[in-house]
Amino acid sequence: MNPPPADRSPARRRLALAAVCVALAAGALASGCAWVPPPGMTPPRLSVSDFVIRDVGRDEVRFALTLEAQNLNDYQVPVTDLRFELDLLGRPFASGNAVQRKVVLAPNATQPVPVEFTVPTSRLVAFVRDLSLVELTELSYRLKGSASWGDGVFTIPFERRGEFDVLRKFRDALRPLPQR
Repeated sequence: MNPPPADRSPARRRLALAAVCVALAAGALASGCAWVPPPGMTPPRLSVSDFVIRDVGRDEVRFALTLEAQNLNDYQVPVTDLRFELDLLGRPFASGNAVQRKVVLAPNATQPVPVEFTVPTSRLVAFVRDLSLVELTELSYRLKGSASWGDGVFTIPFERRGEFDVLRKFRDALRPLPQR
């Protein structure tokens, strides 16, 4: 009986398997660096630039919202799976996500990020009723959510508060005309 060839010996197979495992681990570590934001990264600043009704249905109303994402870093910020919750006048209004799954924010630049969401018609009717009946001094919103860095699992949370001028115009349009 002949001994097994040297390249098929158990010790040699274990050594080859170990070398493959080390190579795979090194490759995963190198590619994993792209899945984690650099230390000291400044999260993008978000503001709302547009808020429009896309479609009105019997059961729901579809909206489009444009976020202006300002990247304050000297490098690209790859953002995936942007999700958010929108509160209007201190109450939950809607939740949604970005139209595009992945957006790459250019260094030291601002770019629009379109998002869409739907609201049940019953919730919108209640909101309109409250908006037209109450004298509001501040028509505030809160946008809260998160996105992932690149294709990785690292989450970048965000929260933005502000005021919608479009709500003021909407409220004013709902007020009854003065009686003469």
